[in-house]
Amino acid sequence: MYNNPPDYSRYTIEELEDVLDNIDKEQFPERYIEAKAMLCTKMKEQAREPNSDNARASPPLPKIKWSEQLLITRIVMSLFLVMIFSGVLTVCYEFMPAKSWTTNTTKLIWGLASILVIMWFACLKKDPKLKKRLRETWGGKLAIVIMPFLFMMMSWLFIDESLPLGLHMISAQQEVRYDMDYKKKRGKKYCRQRVEIIETEELEHGDLCMTESQRDSLPKRGKIDVVGIRSQYGMVIHGFRLP
Repeated sequence: MYNNPPDYSRYTIEELEDVLDNIDKEQFPERYIEAKAMLCTKMKEQAREPNSDNARASPPLPKIKWSEQLLITRIVMSLFLVMIFSGVLTVCYEFMPAKSWTTNTTKLIWGLASILVIMWFACLKKDPKLKKRLRETWGGKLAIVIMPFLFMMMSWLFIDESLPLGLHMISAQQEVRYDMDYKKKRGKKYCRQRVEIIETEELEHGDLCMTESQRDSLPKRGKIDVVGIRSQYGMVIHGFRLP
């Protein structure tokens, strides 16, 4: 009988405590030590279990419907989406903003950026559900810190590029042709064969996209005949003629 000791790993904490209270320590010293060690192990495992239970009891917050979100959250998210959409729209046009516009926008850019950053922190303060949801993921935690800087950058792009392009679309326009300086630049994702039209006294610099053969036929720098539609807010390039 003594050669087949009980398997204390199958015992509950209560059963192990009962064993330790009633076992003959002198007759079964090894069993006593084994039961005591197993009790310590079981109690440590039990101490860790509540944390696991709490983790299981706190699943990610369910997605909140747009109509159920706080007004300030909807405003901030709407402004963010509008600025992203306007930025994407700008990429679709080869637009050169007018310097008469961009030289007077510094205060406007900082004003818009400040308003957006203040609204972002107000949104986090007044909407604890949003803040908790962001803190659940690494990306969300990063967004809390990055968003103010992103708003500043987007304010500059919106005021100096997207807004004048929008105003250009609804303003009086005329077709123009300019002999403009250019220089070859590295391609971008949306413009692989890129040539930069150098800024003039009236217009900021802009990108001109062309085919690989057209770009290869040009020297690194020079002049190119640019055709576009001009308004007081800038010019959209419609075409060009190679020398």
